[in-house]
Amino acid sequence: MTHIPLGDKQLLTTYRKIAIASWRHPRDPSTYSSLDLPVDEATAFLKSYPSDVKPSITHYVAKIVAYCLEEHPNLNHLLRARNLYRRAQTDVFITTLLSTERGPDLSGFTLRDVPKQSLADIARQSEEGVRRLKRGEDVEAKRIQAMTAKMPLWLLKMTMAFQDFAHYNLNISLKKFGIPDDQFGSVMISNFGVLGIDNALVPLSPYCRCPLIIGMGRTRPMPIVRNGEIVIADVITISATFDHRYADGVHGGLMLRKFQKIFLKPHRYPPKSSTQRWQRRQRMNSVRWGCAEFRFI
Repeated sequence: MTHIPLGDKQLLTTYRKIAIASWRHPRDPSTYSSLDLPVDEATAFLKSYPSDVKPSITHYVAKIVAYCLEEHPNLNHLLRARNLYRRAQTDVFITTLLSTERGPDLSGFTLRDVPKQSLADIARQSEEGVRRLKRGEDVEAKRIQAMTAKMPLWLLKMTMAFQDFAHYNLNISLKKFGIPDDQFGSVMISNFGVLGIDNALVPLSPYCRCPLIIGMGRTRPMPIVRNGEIVIADVITISATFDHRYADGVHGGLMLRKFQKIFLKPHRYPPKSSTQRWQRRQRMNSVRWGCAEFRFI
């Protein structure tokens, strides 16, 4: 005899099936933080940025976060067989909302080696990534959606466990099975502000071993203190979810302080006249896993 009244069984989207197959009882290493940041200087900087494809606030955040991970590499590792390994490059995964036959669904695309990309490059690659996803031209995303739709949850759960072990513990490429290599990279960015949400704390995803998730809220007017006076300014909330197994609060705090410094004053970091000079400086400082200076090249 049933004891909980239920309605009709619901159709599951791709991401909903993956989410149900992923999580068990909470044993959660998540550490959460958030920043309320005025966007006036960032908005003015993006409007004046010289590029055929105008970068958005999401591209702006992706560029800054990638640089901060290079500067503070304790958050840019891969946990493999209970050991931490420094990632050779900093990749950024940006989530994308799609309309499907089963309803709204989450997907995304990966920007590779972001610290070496200019803000204009990030904007162009992102525009292409979103276009391919929405037109159904992303082969890897289509393959994953098709595989997930056919699998019952028990089989999907087993498949994801095998993928996790083979892909990350054994470091075996699974491309021939339709699973992209290290798809989620060093950090995931979720812009839920486009849904009208002011603030949210995004959970770590257990199937991707990505130790940092950045959430972006809706830009809205808020009272702030500026030059000792309370004024109204357009503000965005940036949330961060860290995996406590990778780093301590001090590492996350240092990274967020650097992020805030650049976000609020982008004009301190203009494009250099010589990109080659900047790239030489990058190579010289690659020995210490960091960047001597940041530029929106």
